[in-house]
Amino acid sequence: MNKISVSIPGCNGRMGKTLLSLILESSKYEIASATCLPNEDETGLDIGLFAGKSKINKEINSDPSSMFQNSNALIDFTAPDATMFHARECYNNNMSIVIGTTGLNDDQEQELRFFSKKIPIVYSANFSIGVTLLSKLVSNATKTLGLDWDIEVLEMHHKQKVDSPSGTALLLGKSAADARQQKLSNVKSISRDGLVGKRKSDEIGFAVLRGGDVVGEHSVLFCNSGERIELAHKATDRSIFASGALRASYWAASADPGLYSLADVLENGG
Repeated sequence: MNKISVSIPGCNGRMGKTLLSLILESSKYEIASATCLPNEDETGLDIGLFAGKSKINKEINSDPSSMFQNSNALIDFTAPDATMFHARECYNNNMSIVIGTTGLNDDQEQELRFFSKKIPIVYSANFSIGVTLLSKLVSNATKTLGLDWDIEVLEMHHKQKVDSPSGTALLLGKSAADARQQKLSNVKSISRDGLVGKRKSDEIGFAVLRGGDVVGEHSVLFCNSGERIELAHKATDRSIFASGALRASYWAASADPGLYSLADVLENGG
């Protein structure tokens, strides 16, 4: 497979614009469709000029159906309800989809599992290769240290982020919980305010910071009497997430049906 066609919903958002720019710089991808919401200012703009590149004589449009025509894959960093609409249409059109949207609930994730019986879906809270490695390190450290060490997850993002804790923080917490053979929902502690009592020995705590234009910072702290281990990842440019998502889309375009993570993509030669 030499080149794939990719559709980008919400192309006028931060991640959408970054994806367009990277696609236009690469010989492996071409833009099938780039959309925004009706009546948004970017409707009708040339995609190339909008992305800061040369004119390509293809415009940003507000017709969702255009994304499922002559496209190999769709990359979605929008919002949960929009993501589920796109996933359903990909399912109906036998098209692969890469999902970086965070904040999906259990029912929506269950629906993705149903769709994945027919189409390839790559779903990850973070498309950074570094974070994928960090998740493995957290799992290995948790297994090595055992239950005697307290685990806390700290994350910081820009002030425009609407979900909390971040999907990546929850991903890292899940890696630790899975390594302890626990369900994260049973051991996570997100809100500590007032007289909350002593920390439970098996809980996994989350602390959230918001401010400025921080792309994404995550730390996992393993704490014991007299010592502390910190595993951390700091993103300074959101293009790392776009690059990972594009890499996943290229792999997914020819993959078998299934629900995959970025780790699956990397482990299978993506």
